[in-house]
Amino acid sequence: LLDASQLPQDILPHWPGVKRIVAVERERSQGQKTSYSTHYYLTSLDHADSIAKAIRQHWLTENQQHWVLDVVFKEDECQIQEPISAQNMALFRRVVRNMVKQHSKSKDSIRGKCVRASFDDNFRAELLFG
Repeated sequence: LLDASQLPQDILPHWPGVKRIVAVERERSQGQKTSYSTHYYLTSLDHADSIAKAIRQHWLTENQQHWVLDVVFKEDECQIQEPISAQNMALFRRVVRNMVKQHSKSKDSIRGKCVRASFDDNFRAELLFG
């Protein structure tokens, strides 16, 4: 955790509100394999507790989104090889996920709403056009 007085001077003109650079070291274990990584963040927050809470909240949201994309939309099973097509499909999945998640007229799960939209023209129109 570096404070503003310790920051490299070439950073400040590009990010005038930055007060700290934070390094977060992560350890991930999968079976017998353990990997380590370091992630760096620029922040305008002052207190370590606030910074830690913001980082945890960010990753909670990221992990929830990726879980939905992997489980509901089966993103990891996608066989698209062409990079532009893969990017377009990833964007399309996120748009659909956001539309379905914002729909509040039905209490169904995201997967349930997607399944229903696949065979119910009226429900699909409700998702698409509000």
